Amino acid sequence: NMTAEQLVQVTASGAAAQIPEEVRKEDVEILDIYNNVASVRIDAGAWIDYLHVARWNGEWKIVNVLWEMTPRD
Repeated sequence: NMTAEQLVQVTASGAAAQIPEEVRKEDVEILDIYNNVASVRIDAGAWIDYLHVARWNGEWKIVNVLWEMTPRD
């Protein structure tokens, strides 16, 4: 478990830069859009994110994130 603040801090610290280039991925799939809400799946290599996003004042904003680490070989 991680709070939103902790997630922002880890991201801002550049922790993702420590992931080797050969295992990085940036596959984004929009699973569903309905008016001003959407569900998105991101395969980042080391983990899979599922995002709920909403359009607010003309901009898409992340409302919720669930993730799981992918198994290591």
